[in-house]
Amino acid sequence: MVHAPMSVSRIPTRQRIVNTALELFASKGITETTTRQIADFAQVNEVTLFRHFGNKHGLLLAVLQECLQKYLVLAQVGESLMVSDISSQSDLRRFLKYYIQSSLRALESVPELVRSLVGEAGQYPAESRQALAQGINQVNQTIATAINDVLANSRLQYTLPPIKLANLLNTCILGYAVITLTSDVHTIWRDRDDFVNTLVDMFVQEVSQLTPAHPIIDIPAETVREILLQAKKCGAKDYAIAYLLFGAGLTAIDITRLRVKDYQIQANHGILRTKDVADQVRSVPVNQKILGHRYGSATNNPLSAYLKSRRQEIKERYKGDQKEDAQTLDHREAMFLSGDLQPLSLEEIEQMWTSWTQTYCNLDGSSLAIAQARYTWCIEMLARGMDADSFCIISGIKPKELKAYQTRLNEKLAIDKAIALDS
Repeated sequence: MVHAPMSVSRIPTRQRIVNTALELFASKGITETTTRQIADFAQVNEVTLFRHFGNKHGLLLAVLQECLQKYLVLAQVGESLMVSDISSQSDLRRFLKYYIQSSLRALESVPELVRSLVGEAGQYPAESRQALAQGINQVNQTIATAINDVLANSRLQYTLPPIKLANLLNTCILGYAVITLTSDVHTIWRDRDDFVNTLVDMFVQEVSQLTPAHPIIDIPAETVREILLQAKKCGAKDYAIAYLLFGAGLTAIDITRLRVKDYQIQANHGILRTKDVADQVRSVPVNQKILGHRYGSATNNPLSAYLKSRRQEIKERYKGDQKEDAQTLDHREAMFLSGDLQPLSLEEIEQMWTSWTQTYCNLDGSSLAIAQARYTWCIEMLARGMDADSFCIISGIKPKELKAYQTRLNEKLAIDKAIALDS
C-alpha cells in the first residue's frame, strides 16, 4: 500500500510526483496506475502533474530517468575509478567489471518496476515504448562516451565503434537482469560472477593495442571553406556544428555534451565550456576567423544564429500551458537537439559530417575523418604562435601528444618556405 507523506513541504513538487509514481508503478503496475491516483498520493492537483510532465508517458520517462541515475554511475567514474588513470588492458577489464556490477545492482534495486516493465510491455502504447527507448539510449550514449575515453587513454582499439559496443554491452546487462528477476537464472549461469567475468572476457579479448599514432593530417584551407559552405546549405544546426569543429577544435563527443549555458560572451569573444567524462572542465574560445576567413562576431555567428532558431523552434513546439516546460528545455537541455527535441547523438553528428564531406578526400584517396577538423584547428592555433602550455590548456591535449602536431606544423612551414623560394 502506498502512503502519502505526512509532510511534503520540504520535497519539491516535481520530485514528489516522480517518487510517488515510482512507488505506484512498482506496486500496482504501469498500466493499472492512473495519473489521478498519482496526483492524489502526491498531494497535488492533477493539472499540476500535467503541467510538469505533459501526460502519463512523460511521467514514465521521468521515472525511468530517476531510476537510471543509479545505472549511470559511470558518468561519475572520475571520482571512483579515474578514467584518466586507465592505461592498460587489465585496467579496461577492471573498468568493465565495475560498470557491469554497478549496473546490475542499480537494476536489482527496483525489482518490481523491472518486472512491471517486462510483464506489461505488450500493453504499452507507442508513447510508452518511445519513453523506454529514450531512457535506454541515454544510458548507451553515456557508456559510449566513457568507453571511447577509456580506449583512447589505454591506447587500445576495438573493431566496433563505441556506441555499438555500448549498445551490445547494455543489452547483455539488461537481458541478465530480466532473467534474474523473472526466472531461475542459475539454470543458465552458475552465479553472477560467472556472468560478469564471461561478459568482460568476451569484450576484452576483442580489444587490441593501437598501432603507432597515425600522422596528423589536417585539411587544406580551401577545402575547409567548402565544407563550411556545404554545412551552411544543410541548415543552421549543421552550420553551427561545423563552425565549432573548425573554430573551437571540439570533438563530436564534446558537442554532444554541450548545454546552452556553456556558451558565454567574454571580452567580446565567444567562450565555450566543455567537460570530459572525468568531469574535467576547460574553456575554449570560438575563433571568429578560421584559416583567414571571418565568420561573424561574438554575437553574430553560425552558433548564435542556430541558438536563435533553436529558441524559436521550442517556442513553436511548446505553446499555451507548457511555457514553463519550454523555458526549462531552452535553458537546461543539450545545446544541439534533433528533430524530436532530444539531445543530438554522436551518430547523428557523424552522419552530418559525412553529408558535408562526401565529395572531398585526402591525398591518398581516403575519406575525410571528423577528427581531421580538430587536427586542422590545432595546427592553426600553433601556427598563429600559441605557446605549448597555453595550447595544451585550451585543447585538452596532453604535453606528450604535442610532438605530433608540432611535427606536422613544421612540415607545413617547410613546404611554404620552399614554395616562397621558388617564387
